[in-house]
Amino acid sequence: MLEGFKRFEERLKAGNPAGGGTALDILTRAEEFLRKRDYESALVVLEDFYRFNGGDLHMNLLLGEIHLEIGQDRESLNYFNKALQLEPGNSQALYGTGRVFYLRGDLNKSAEFIRRAIDEGLNKPEVYNDLGIVYSQAGKFFQAEQCFKKAMELKPDFGHAVVNLSSLYINVDRYDEALKLIDDYARDRDLPIDLLFNRGLALELKGMFDSAVKEFEGILARQRGNFNALYHKGYCYLNMGEIHKARECFQRCLKMDPDNEKLHTFMALTYAIEGKITEAIDIWKEFLPMFKSVQKKDVRVTPTKISPIKIVDSLESTQTKRDEKIDISVVIPVMNEEGSLFLLYNKLKRVLERLKKSHEIIFVDDGSTDNSLKIMDELARKDPSVVIIKFRKNYGQTAAFAAGFKYASGDVVITMDADLQNDPEDIPMLLKKLSEGYDLVSGWRKSRKDKTLTRKIPSYFANRIINKLIAGTGVRIHDFGCSLKAYKKGIVKNLKLYGEMHRFIPAYAAWLGIKIAEIPVKHHPRRFGHTKYGLGRVGTVLLDLITLRFYTGFRSRPLQFFGKVAFAATFLAMLVSSLLFFSKFLFGWGVSFETFLLMVMFSILGGMQFIVVGLIGEIVMRGFLEAQDKADYVVESVISYQNDR
Repeated sequence: MLEGFKRFEERLKAGNPAGGGTALDILTRAEEFLRKRDYESALVVLEDFYRFNGGDLHMNLLLGEIHLEIGQDRESLNYFNKALQLEPGNSQALYGTGRVFYLRGDLNKSAEFIRRAIDEGLNKPEVYNDLGIVYSQAGKFFQAEQCFKKAMELKPDFGHAVVNLSSLYINVDRYDEALKLIDDYARDRDLPIDLLFNRGLALELKGMFDSAVKEFEGILARQRGNFNALYHKGYCYLNMGEIHKARECFQRCLKMDPDNEKLHTFMALTYAIEGKITEAIDIWKEFLPMFKSVQKKDVRVTPTKISPIKIVDSLESTQTKRDEKIDISVVIPVMNEEGSLFLLYNKLKRVLERLKKSHEIIFVDDGSTDNSLKIMDELARKDPSVVIIKFRKNYGQTAAFAAGFKYASGDVVITMDADLQNDPEDIPMLLKKLSEGYDLVSGWRKSRKDKTLTRKIPSYFANRIINKLIAGTGVRIHDFGCSLKAYKKGIVKNLKLYGEMHRFIPAYAAWLGIKIAEIPVKHHPRRFGHTKYGLGRVGTVLLDLITLRFYTGFRSRPLQFFGKVAFAATFLAMLVSSLLFFSKFLFGWGVSFETFLLMVMFSILGGMQFIVVGLIGEIVMRGFLEAQDKADYVVESVISYQNDR
């Protein structure tokens, strides 16, 4: 604009019309206003002066530019038309007219006039950039791309053209080209915020959420209140499962735009993913007028009859009839895991769909008291491959696996926890190992993300003891407690699980001569809920180890097992007695020695008797349950919407 002003001023000095010096004084005042971007004051000065110079081409161009700058498109068009009457092929007037039509939304006329300006010799990068914007908004992406490239050819450091071309590539899903363009431009210069945002957006759309977050954080470091960067950072965190970080970003965005419906939707979603349905609904109650008019009413319903207790007698009878053969069944015990279920399902579903094999996902609700069942029911409604087995109360993980095994119909059965510490992405590795001829593939949490004292140390000793017990099989497993395992169907259909024996399945299998393999798998720290295991389980595991040893080595010859226990108890009692006897002579403990000796002996013998009686009781109970084909759990219902489709 000032360039055009200078040309007009030079013409005025040369011709010296309308009073010469007075006219130059007026133009000097107008120039000062234009430099300050005080367009209104500049117009007051120039339009009064226009009466003497209305027939000057440059004067019309100047006034047209000023009116265009302040959005007065009608006045601007009048001045550009007058300029075209004075000089029909004037490129500046054609370019200005094209920009006016762009403001009016007439993209076709806008492109026509800017194209004519270029044909008349206005070969500037800004003009090609503006024409590219018009073509882009008109949906003519090829022409837009050529214009932006021409602008960059004329001016290699023209950042606006790079921003617009990278935005165009992102809009047409050419993310790699957008990233390459931005990286090439960034080689010897710092990127402006617009290009940082485009790079972050391209990475986000490629699913590279970690890298995208870094770009958006770079923007926020330079411009803390950048709404778009903050919004997309929250969206990336949401996709990464970082729910609390996502919610924090959306909350900051809501302070800037409290009426944004999409933000309220995402805020509600963060609570819904964690299973906090009440909080999610409360957000919508505060936002949507239709909820504000709803009043809570105290409704009491009197039942017309008392419903009987729901009990499923046979899981096999409830199996959904499918037309296709099931390749993979995934069994997942669930006990108060509302925070992780949505994320687990989404990750697991992506993996299973990539495998392109028929599948079913079996959630076993082990007496959850939070919103886990509601979330699982929602998943089952939208996905017919999801089945829910609901227990009447909490029976433990072993019972949950046993029920899942009984219901599963896949050729391969995969087990995993619901807390997202097991990674579904490891399933293809398990299947690949299984295809090498193994019957059971167990995961090894080589880099375990659990507490050392309560989880790692007890597991370490338990694994060493179990490996000692099965030393004769030639099988060595590093991590018996990892729930992520893959079984061939024949194994799980012939297993009878009781107590806490699910973790010892590989040990059973080893004694039966089943081919077992172990592969390292990923293990993530727990993000939601709390662990159900602690030091209190150590005693239970030790007793189960005794049962395991009996069933894997002495089930057909129990006398030998009890004989070894008796010999060990007797040897220990005699050893303690001897030590205490010699202590009388060495330390002079006196008469209390005999009493103490009897207490120690009876304690040892009593403990051994309790173990033996417990073992006999378990043998009798297992014989009873297996003879009648009874399970030690009660299934309330099996939920599947397969037949509703």
